Order: sequence, then C-alpha cells, then structure tokens
Amino acid sequence: MNTLTIRPSSFRGKVFIYTALLLLTVNLPALTSGEKLETVIVQFEMSAGIVRSREAYALAMEEAMVAAMDGGRADLVIFPEYIGVFSALIPWYDILASGKPFEEVWFAVSRETGLQSIKDLFISRAADNDAFLNSLWGDLARRYNVYILSGTRFNTEGNRLYNQAVVYSPDGEVFYRQNKYFLTDFETDIVGLNSGDIDETDGFDIKDHHINLTICRDTFLKEWEIIHHEGDLWIDIKANGVEYTEDQEALFTRALPARLIKTDVPYGITACLTGDFLDLLWEGESSIIYNDKGKVRYIETSDEDDSFEIMRETFP
Repeated sequence: MNTLTIRPSSFRGKVFIYTALLLLTVNLPALTSGEKLETVIVQFEMSAGIVRSREAYALAMEEAMVAAMDGGRADLVIFPEYIGVFSALIPWYDILASGKPFEEVWFAVSRETGLQSIKDLFISRAADNDAFLNSLWGDLARRYNVYILSGTRFNTEGNRLYNQAVVYSPDGEVFYRQNKYFLTDFETDIVGLNSGDIDETDGFDIKDHHINLTICRDTFLKEWEIIHHEGDLWIDIKANGVEYTEDQEALFTRALPARLIKTDVPYGITACLTGDFLDLLWEGESSIIYNDKGKVRYIETSDEDDSFEIMRETFP
C-alpha cells in the first residue's frame, strides 16, 4: 500500500507537488472473488477559490484526479461528502468571497435572487449543477478509465431535495446514486433537505466485489448492520463540520468501526472532507480498516486531519 500526502500549492492552475512520505507493505486477507480491487481515497481540501468559476472548479477536480492516479492505475477513486454542493454556488462567488458570515451571505444572495429559502436556492440550481457535474465527472472517469465516487451534491426529485452520492463508471455514465438518510440539524433546519429511502441503498459492484455505502451521519445507525451485513467493502464518506478533537476522534470510532464489526464485511474506508468555506470548516481523519473477526484493525489513517491527502489500498 502506498500512502501519499499532498500539499497543493494552489488551486489556480499550478500543478501539485507530490512528496512520497511512506511506503508500507501489509499482508491482507483476500476478498471473496480473488480479483484485486485497487482503491484510492482523496481526502479533499475545500477553499473558496475553487468556486470562483466552473473552470476553476473543474481544474481543482482534475488536479485531484492527477494526484489520485499518480501511483498508476486504479479501479475506484473515492471523494468525500459535499464537494458537489459547492459548485452549485459558483454564480454567487463575488458574494461568497466577501468574507462575511454565512447568514449575511445568504441574505445578500436572497436579495439578489428573490428566493425565500436556502432550499429554494439549491432546488433552482439542482438540475443545472447535476448536468455540469455529470459532464465533469463522466469525462474524468472515461479519460482515466476508472470508477469515481464523486462525493455528494444536493439533487432533487420533484420538490424534494436530497444529499445525494453519485458514482460514475469508466464509460463516463452515472453508475449509482444514493441519498443520505440520517440528516444533521443543519441539513434539515437550515438547508431543508429531505431524508432518502433507507431501502434504496443496495450499493454497487466493481470487479465482482460488492461495495456498501453510507453518508456521514448515516453510519451511526445500527440499522445498517442488517442492511449492509454482507459485502466486500463498506465506504463511509464524511464532511465533519467541526474541529477534529480527541472527542471527535472517539466519535469516529462509533461510526464505521462500530458498524463493521457487527457484519461479515471485511474492509471499511472512511473518506473525509477538509478545508473551510465561508465561516464553515471541515476536519476529519480518513482511514482504511479491517474487520478482524469482530475487532477493528486500522490498516492506515491519514497523516493530517485538516488538509489534502491521498491514500491508496489494493485489496488482494
């Protein structure tokens, strides 16, 4: 397994400088089909400059993919929760870049658009943003010949707004969608999101390996121990919106590690968003874990909890 930590000098057209920090070989038990599954985790770092234009946003994702594929090929590249939400806000970058608190920014956007709620704003942007992201991620998946779990975006079904994860196949098409079920207070009270259907969370298959998916807070629910009892890999994508303190580190152990040991799924991946935007911030430790007969063993964790990092694992 190769772990590569990356410090992007800028999201303004500069190429990332890669520094290889650690090379570690781990003997892992084989997955059920015996065919290797090469996986890359992108611990993405958000900043306001990424949404100054669609070109800047696309460039940031392109640079992240260049970093992800730097070690060779992969079957699946994993991005964290929320990164597709930010692209919906590109038309109001000048207001977003003002440095004002979230409430003042929303007031300015509301006055400009005439929209009465944040939910209305994201509903009005959902179809166009979804089409933009489908074009962007579909092109990246096709050019790099890889499956991409593109984090989440806010998407609509009628007048309902969901926090939705989207996976793309190597042919550039949407391969799988899943809506978040267990929402935070911010998502319900401020954004006005709706809960997804917990029964529509079947997961997806790559190279005959079944992959289960949960989105951040979802992973705390014990119901998933039944829904995702079987499979080869369980992925949890997160946007942890507080500082990653010792208390938060302990809280993380009550998410995927606590769920995984109650199942027959051998491996788990947590992929975290980092960075800041407006007066919001995200921190968290990405990890790869092994369910060792009901005990969690950490194969690798990210070196930092507040910056861009790439982690790789080839499951034999």
